[in-house]
Amino acid sequence: MRHRVFLVHTPAYLGLFLMAFSSLLGCASGIRVGYDSVQLALPFAGHAKVALATLDMRPSVTSGREKPTFTGTLRTDAKTTSPVSTASGNSFATDVSMIVARGLTESGFQVESIPLEPPLSEAQAFERLETTGASHLVLLLVREWQADTFANTELRYDLAIEIRNPAGALQGKSRVQGSDQLPAAHTDSEETVERASQTALAYKLGLLFREPSVAAAFEREL
Repeated sequence: MRHRVFLVHTPAYLGLFLMAFSSLLGCASGIRVGYDSVQLALPFAGHAKVALATLDMRPSVTSGREKPTFTGTLRTDAKTTSPVSTASGNSFATDVSMIVARGLTESGFQVESIPLEPPLSEAQAFERLETTGASHLVLLLVREWQADTFANTELRYDLAIEIRNPAGALQGKSRVQGSDQLPAAHTDSEETVERASQTALAYKLGLLFREPSVAAAFEREL
């Protein structure tokens, strides 16, 4: 007795559906932003030894609700939201330190980066910086950074910098905070969404360092 074998072919429309579904799953898993590749051009130069650290004070991170790699969300519709994180896999604070350390090094400074794990106080962070023996103790504070993308990208930010000498005296400080509407939308490519966030971070960090008291602190011996 012969058995008849039927070959089942997937209809073209079903193949298209599977491709679209796979793409949707990719979006739902979240995207990553390469903050670590951001370039920071500083308006001053020097040769001092700098100890640098970034302290992540975001309530979403210090509470444990979000991971230190978290930087925002991507919403593809009213019900689907996925997290956005650092492409490096490092904490956002580590990426910020990398950006600033690279900028300072390119400006001639000798930089030692000190990793910090939240939650730490600012006083505890400066105590760690003091152990390096550097003349310029630089602490960056991330009180908020979250870019939420849907019809556009809403960026909430609160960044600060403090520079102290080895005796602990404040030499300069600056802070930028607010909420901006960036043009990138969920319908744009991931590269467009990424570039908008990268550009925003470069600009905000640049504002911190262009503050006269901050620039002056780097230009003199402490």
